[in-house]
Amino acid sequence: MTRSVRVDLVASVRGDLRRLGVDAKSTLAMAALDIAVRLGVDGVRPTAAAMLHKELRATLEALERVAAGQPAEDAIDELRTRRANRA
Repeated sequence: MTRSVRVDLVASVRGDLRRLGVDAKSTLAMAALDIAVRLGVDGVRPTAAAMLHKELRATLEALERVAAGQPAEDAIDELRTRRANRA
């Protein structure tokens, strides 16, 4: 990954946080920024990069839900909700 792409990814995540009106010091926001920074480290293996991209996408989706006033459910919470709805 080139340096400009790395910088652009972190800047893009910061822009998303501003657009969503999310506190950049919140846990989810800090996690998104950390993942973006880790994606920019030289030598990130393709498999690790794919996993990090997946986590970044999931974290940004959770931030969007929080910004919309919805709970930031993770996969475990989602399973619990499905089970509760079936019961």
